[in-house]
Amino acid sequence: MLGHSVAVTALTLDLHADGRATWVIAALLFAGTLPLVLLSPLAGLLVDRHDSRQLLVVSGLWQAAAYTLLVFVDHPVAVLFLMTLASVGTAVTTPLLMSLTPLMVLDRQLAAANGLQQGMVVIALMAGPTISGMMFGLTGDARMPLLLNVMIYLAIVGTGLLISTRRRPQLGESRPRAMDGVTVLFADRAVGPVVTVAVLLVLSLHLTYVAQVFLVRDTFGASALTFGLMQATHTAGFLFASVAASRLNTTRRILVGTPVMAALLSVAMLVISFARSLTITFAMLLIAGFAVTVVLVVVGTLLMQRIPKDVLGRALASFTGAHRAAALVAYSLGGWLASLISPLTMYAVSGIVALIALFVTAPMMHRALATV
Repeated sequence: MLGHSVAVTALTLDLHADGRATWVIAALLFAGTLPLVLLSPLAGLLVDRHDSRQLLVVSGLWQAAAYTLLVFVDHPVAVLFLMTLASVGTAVTTPLLMSLTPLMVLDRQLAAANGLQQGMVVIALMAGPTISGMMFGLTGDARMPLLLNVMIYLAIVGTGLLISTRRRPQLGESRPRAMDGVTVLFADRAVGPVVTVAVLLVLSLHLTYVAQVFLVRDTFGASALTFGLMQATHTAGFLFASVAASRLNTTRRILVGTPVMAALLSVAMLVISFARSLTITFAMLLIAGFAVTVVLVVVGTLLMQRIPKDVLGRALASFTGAHRAAALVAYSLGGWLASLISPLTMYAVSGIVALIALFVTAPMMHRALATV
């Protein structure tokens, strides 16, 4: 995740500095997400059927190679193609790392372990944009951040060899199906509604991601470092969320807390739009990151608690694919809307979408609460 945030921040700044259109920046975000959507069934099947150590090493080497090539290209088409290739490795490692957690801890510790794991990821996400923005500001291009990224993914290969816990193929299952992950997500009355809310909130928040660089650089006239710091501040909300989410360790608590987070996100986005202040924007992005991440973390906890372990990899990959698909839709809409309306108006649209998500899913949440 450190590597991903370093690369996206550096490449976004590079494209903006070259005067590329909004749709090119949207396409970059699209390229970093598309493999997680299209390959989620296959990735989940790989996680459930192949040795975890082998998958970690291969995916790390794959990503290191892609980022090495990115250092030497600057044409937008080549950048987008290589970013897509790099994201293929992420499609596998995301469900793989989460699926190892139930093998490492007791069931009663899953919420705390999931919160801790996500907290450490967030620390990396906080550092990534700041480091990348600073390196870009000092060197004037994305090459140095990308070289750092190559080193990060080579370190992942070494780390994969050091993890003693291994998830091995489930050879007893006959005719495994890649789409089993989608089926089990919505077969559970508690999991289905929470997954639905999470996907809708991702759609709401990611609508603003294309506009963010224009909000910082053009609307507020701030520096590249400020852009990196704003992303880091947004990500700091993730860290607080990982701590708070560890306390939502039962199905009932998760079903009660999820709608509250949807309301919080809606308020934060609307305040950014109407306040029109850089300082307030920093504060509200902290809250927005907190709200969405609480929901995403508790989904992981719920899946690890309620989904059978032999299909857990596919369930995790399917959820990843679903919320990344929502991000893709948001990037597409965001890129289009950013050419029509101001960045601040984009945040108002995001707040309205979050509010709609709250009202649409409320009946499902109420029915799910009655069954637990």
